[in-house]
Order: sequence, then C-alpha cells, then structure tokens
Amino acid sequence: MNAPLKDLGKRVSAALAGRPRQLSFGASARMRASLEGARDLAGNRRGMAEEERVTQGLMALRLQENPDFMRLKYACRGLARAADWDSRRVLADMALVEKLLSRVAALRSDERRFQSCRRSLLAALEEAEALPESSCQEGRAALRRFLE
Repeated sequence: MNAPLKDLGKRVSAALAGRPRQLSFGASARMRASLEGARDLAGNRRGMAEEERVTQGLMALRLQENPDFMRLKYACRGLARAADWDSRRVLADMALVEKLLSRVAALRSDERRFQSCRRSLLAALEEAEALPESSCQEGRAALRRFLE
C-alpha cells in the first residue's frame, strides 16, 4: 500500500521539480501548468467523483425525506441514469420524480440553488431523450413540463 503512494509522491515531486516555491498571482500561467502536470500524474478523478456523488444523491433521494442541496443537485443530474444494482432509473418511478421536482420547486426562493438544480435537470433531460425505454415516458413528460 505504501509503495504506490511513495511512487506517486516521487513522480509528483519530479513533475514539480524546479518550480518556484511561492508563485505570485502574476505567474498564473506557470501555476496552472504546474497544477495540470500534477493532475496528469494523479489521474483525472473528477469523473469518478461525479459518478459517486450522483449515486449518493440518488440514494439520498430514495432514503431521506428531505436531502440536502448538494445531494439534491446530484440526484437531479442522475435522474435518467441507471444507478442501482438492477439498473433502475429514477425517471421510471413517478413517485420519486414528483418528490424530486417538488424539492427543486421549493428552492425557487433561492435563485442560485434553483438554477443549479435546473441546469442539472436540463442535462438529465438531454440524457433521457436518448433513452429507448418506454417506462421513462411519463417521467420525461413530467420533467419537460417542470422545465417549461
């Protein structure tokens, strides 16, 4: 377990070798290049993190009465995804779709959070339009009505 971490530490140190220890705001291009080099060595974990967050959001939607904003936002993003062990989609379960849309509608007083969830719902609708499953038709229609 320690060997891979030590190896990663050596590779990051080698990638950042020769870089100034303190970069000023005027050196933003060099700073970005250094960070990109470190990210390349560590691998792009943003995609995995998003997938994990979407799964957590969908589980919170199923299990909690009132999920927090971040989980709600990621549940909106994963609305059309097959996330369960048996590949169920939230979009096919009208009770969950209505629960999600009512939670998002309750955010209308907070414009920033509401728009964030709305963008996630628009992305989910785009994914849902490509689904051939007839079980999601009612959920797609409810989602379209909500977004209009």
